[in-house]
Amino acid sequence: MSYLEKVDKYLDSLKVGKSAMVDSWFMMSSPLPILCVVIAYLVVIRVIPVLMKNRPPLQMNKLITYYNASQVLLASMICAKAFKLNLFKDGMLYAGCRYPSNTQNPMLLDLGWWYFFAKFTELLDTVFFVLRKKNSQVTFLHVYHHVIMAVYSWSYLKFAAGGQGAILALLNSIVHVVMYTYYLLSGLGPRFQKYLWWKRYVTKMQLIQFVLMLVYCAWTHFSPRCQYASGFTYFICANVTIFLLLFLNFYTKSYKARKSVEKEIKEVHEKTRNGIKTNGVKTNGVTPCEDNGIHKNNDEDTPYEVNNICCGDYQKDSKVYLTRRTAKAAFGPQYDFDSIIKK
Repeated sequence: MSYLEKVDKYLDSLKVGKSAMVDSWFMMSSPLPILCVVIAYLVVIRVIPVLMKNRPPLQMNKLITYYNASQVLLASMICAKAFKLNLFKDGMLYAGCRYPSNTQNPMLLDLGWWYFFAKFTELLDTVFFVLRKKNSQVTFLHVYHHVIMAVYSWSYLKFAAGGQGAILALLNSIVHVVMYTYYLLSGLGPRFQKYLWWKRYVTKMQLIQFVLMLVYCAWTHFSPRCQYASGFTYFICANVTIFLLLFLNFYTKSYKARKSVEKEIKEVHEKTRNGIKTNGVKTNGVTPCEDNGIHKNNDEDTPYEVNNICCGDYQKDSKVYLTRRTAKAAFGPQYDFDSIIKK
């Protein structure tokens, strides 16, 4: 008995439906192609940083712009295909229950293949990171997420294509439309970056997506109307839970870092709001003297206009009265302070 026959027998015991229609499709004949791709992916993202160690990062702005645009179109197409299935005909709760796990619906299988293809192409995210020497973004969360999604989407289409997967693919593709749109705009330069205030909400959408997936999987598992493979449901729930925890950790760290920066900016603002900041000291409207009271100007040939009270100066009737020291520091030793006093 071959490996695939053993897998088929095991999946039959789980009441999983396998469609022979997909066997002739690209990369779907056996597990070997996708496993080779995943192994090559893991090797490449480890080897490239070593090769790039003493080389400048590659400039790939145009290529990445085209890549992000194609991912937006691909995710949008998957959403359109999901809605064409008329998933919500029986209501939102039973959206995926119209298609059991052993379906032979060609439109549903077509949706599953394009979703798998999207997860396959998304492996390029990491390759672009290492080629541009952005190795800090190649985290465990990033690599684990890409590998699991590629393997899972292949396995689900191969052995258990059904309406449950269509709903999960729809949720994930909606988030990816938003996410890759953000990446696309952020790569178009500073003129678009001012419109990207919603970056943090992309991560929030991902977190909400995972919660909805868990709720939906629990609903389809316990509802007698929805008959899906328990093994795949457990696998999905386990990995979605891992994704949720990892993304929560990422969001918490990012949010704390942002709050720390905002707090620092606020402290600096508080120091300068009611006075003038000089070497980090809040002065309450009076500028401390530097170098024994001589208020220096960086350009010694240019007269220094004094607008602030300093070193014994005082203000009366909205006018600043200068001391002899301040006036000479501002206008130079040629300033005739005594003649001004006589006037």
